[in-house]
Amino acid sequence: MKKLSYLIIAFFTILLAGTNLKAQTISSHTETNDTCSTVGFIVSSTGCTSGQTVKIYFGDGTSAVSTAYCSGSSGSAIFSHAYSASGSYTIKEVLSDATGGLDSVTFTTTVSFCSNLHVRLYLDVNGNCIKDAGEPNLCIPVTVAIDSAGYPIDTVTMTAGISYFTRGIPGTVYGFRLVSPPAGLSLTCPSSGVIHSTILSSGMLASVEYFGFQCVTSSSFDLKMYAAFWPALGGLLANTAGVTVNNSSCTGTPAVVNFEFSPKYSFGWVSPPSLSYTVTGTSVSVDVGTVGAFTPKSFSVGLIPVSALTIGDTVNSTFTVTPITGDSNPTNNVIIRCDTVRAAFDPNRKSVTPTGDIAAGTKLEYLLEFENDGNDTAYNIHIMDTLSEYLDINTFQMGGGTHAVDIIKYVGAGKNILKFDFPDIRLPDSTHHDYCRGSVAFSINAKSTLSPGTTIANRVGIYFDTNPVVMTNTAYSRIPLPTGVKNNVALTRVKIYPNPVREELTIKTDAGSYQSMTIYNIIGQMILSEKVNQAATKIDVHALNPGIYYLSLKGTNGAKTIKFEKQ
Repeated sequence: MKKLSYLIIAFFTILLAGTNLKAQTISSHTETNDTCSTVGFIVSSTGCTSGQTVKIYFGDGTSAVSTAYCSGSSGSAIFSHAYSASGSYTIKEVLSDATGGLDSVTFTTTVSFCSNLHVRLYLDVNGNCIKDAGEPNLCIPVTVAIDSAGYPIDTVTMTAGISYFTRGIPGTVYGFRLVSPPAGLSLTCPSSGVIHSTILSSGMLASVEYFGFQCVTSSSFDLKMYAAFWPALGGLLANTAGVTVNNSSCTGTPAVVNFEFSPKYSFGWVSPPSLSYTVTGTSVSVDVGTVGAFTPKSFSVGLIPVSALTIGDTVNSTFTVTPITGDSNPTNNVIIRCDTVRAAFDPNRKSVTPTGDIAAGTKLEYLLEFENDGNDTAYNIHIMDTLSEYLDINTFQMGGGTHAVDIIKYVGAGKNILKFDFPDIRLPDSTHHDYCRGSVAFSINAKSTLSPGTTIANRVGIYFDTNPVVMTNTAYSRIPLPTGVKNNVALTRVKIYPNPVREELTIKTDAGSYQSMTIYNIIGQMILSEKVNQAATKIDVHALNPGIYYLSLKGTNGAKTIKFEKQ
């Protein structure tokens, strides 16, 4: 009888062991395009034991093995692989422990190398269809239609130029067709109005192609203005308005900007001080001189608070550029702002018009401003703007700026990223306050399907040469809740810890507030995405490279982004 009992116990022990093995399975796998030829793989498993491994066959004759990281009742392993050619690859992932294979998954992935096709716009002064030294780049918006192998795929606006980001097979031909030249300019090169560029093999750079323009004498003009005011308790140049005026016409137009400011302030100064201006009560008119397509004008106005400011108080401002009579589009001559007093001012900033509550589908105008507050000239500056998912990338329109700027638009993988590149800008340092600042503006529509309570939050990273990124403030717009509906978003509590983190990040929220979590790196690339279905969610981050990351939570209570550091 005792022997039979031992046999029964042994049988159930083997049965339970087999059940435990069966429970350890590959639960999910995620792919990320890290670079143009490198693909990242994240393999997750249900059940995890010490020494458990994941082996991945990349489909090109190579493989790799990684020990799974166990966290609670799950495991994970992260791989990164560089492919030598684009194409379709069969991937196999095998989960094993000391007893052998536990589970495997086979799937197919497509690797497409990327390429940037470069198109630039300039003033062809001598009409030789060659970009000669001293011939300026355009600073006003131009619309170009793009096709791939003859099929229309996109329409973009640009000023100085664009590096068009593509993924495809080498040899694919893209066409860039000028839709219509700006007022006061005529296209001289190419005469067909179409530029063709070809995706080359990996590692080869596409040549830069040019649209050349010449000036046409015309009385037509279109003055357009970008302006912002930043009320703050402190900080360098706090309570300063920044204004940039552009003109779509090559023929210069004398322009005057009138800035009507809040009675909470008195006039302080105008910079550059060489500009002529007059002050009447709470209004200052600045004569910026002649503005043309290649000569945008920028200036600043400083104000002095009449009494102590209060954080959260509102400040109203109105900017008007004249003449309006004769302007081909007078709708962009006036900007009305309602700004909020902040604790501190930062010259590297992002602002949005209109501010505050908006309706779904509203056209939003963003102004990105930067200042070289270092101690040496900045030769190359670029801005990375990871757009909110609540913005419609198809409505993006380039506005203008203080310097020639190239645009790169990365679209896909759930994220839309705009890169504004100022090559060879040679921006002086902060000892030259009149000349060390720059800006760029664009417009984009909020999605028309947004629900009440949605918050559109956007910030950018500014890169000065090889220095660490400078992150701006966050510009907010919001679809208001209907009157009488309780705002649960403001009541939602979110806590993440530890921060900085080494191995495991815990997210604690009000139960049911958010349903999904996504982690992005500093330039907006998606690293990891998971469901959030409990009050406390634990995320394995041990395999992330040290640095700054952003955790985005989404759900019925809207969206919230929190920064954390991986050590």
